[in-house]
Amino acid sequence: MNLYSQSLFRYLYRLTNDYHLAEDLLQETFYKAYLHLSSTGEVTQIKPWLYRIAYHTFIDHYRKTKKGHDIQLDDFLASLKLDSSLETENTVLRKYQMESIYKHLAAMKELQQKAITLVDLKGFSYKEAAELLKVKIPQLKSLLFRGRRELEKRLRNEVKE
Repeated sequence: MNLYSQSLFRYLYRLTNDYHLAEDLLQETFYKAYLHLSSTGEVTQIKPWLYRIAYHTFIDHYRKTKKGHDIQLDDFLASLKLDSSLETENTVLRKYQMESIYKHLAAMKELQQKAITLVDLKGFSYKEAAELLKVKIPQLKSLLFRGRRELEKRLRNEVKE
């Protein structure tokens, strides 16, 4: 724990931009690691394993709290080249848009969904997202391109209905 707590904390802080939340996620990460080690007792590469647990802990937290909608929605929608009629001036419509985006994302292929969530919604770099998804950067770019196109198509169809 002493060997990796500082680097894991920095990683979680970079993901959350919240000091106290990063501390909480760090504790939860080590708790999960402890539980897993006590049940299996064997991990060959501890550092990548801990980072993976930290990442999944971060994702689980945001799924539970639905904090994924504190992104720059206007930038994300603009990247999809959607009609300006989808842009909003009030928070009710913003909330509806995010719910719609997450609903359509949930129906897409898992890797495309994760790639879009990490890069477009959470602000990860291509390199970070590729490492977390265990794919190469060109494959990540392909997943993003196809996923964005699919999401744009789904959102346009929803507007037409």
